[in-house]
Amino acid sequence: MSKPTPPTDPAPLPSIDAAALAQVTGGRSDPNGLISALDGLLDSVKQIKATSQANGINPQEMMLFMMLMQRQRESSAVTVAAAPPWWSNGSWYVR
Repeated sequence: MSKPTPPTDPAPLPSIDAAALAQVTGGRSDPNGLISALDGLLDSVKQIKATSQANGINPQEMMLFMMLMQRQRESSAVTVAAAPPWWSNGSWYVR
């Protein structure tokens, strides 16, 4: 049986030319757009939280409720088997 070969080091990454980097386009250097987008996202999260608290929907309570319902469903399904007949004195007896 042959031994596995050890992994080799990956090839080094090439350096980035500063002149080529200066020609890259498509990015935004204006941080105000990003900040306003994050503010909008934060406002949406706050609105969802306020709505859920006003309606009484708490995610942890809902998860607990669902777990209890599942447990109740599992414990209520009980299978009862009838006693099997037995042979005694040349005949079958059934309870």
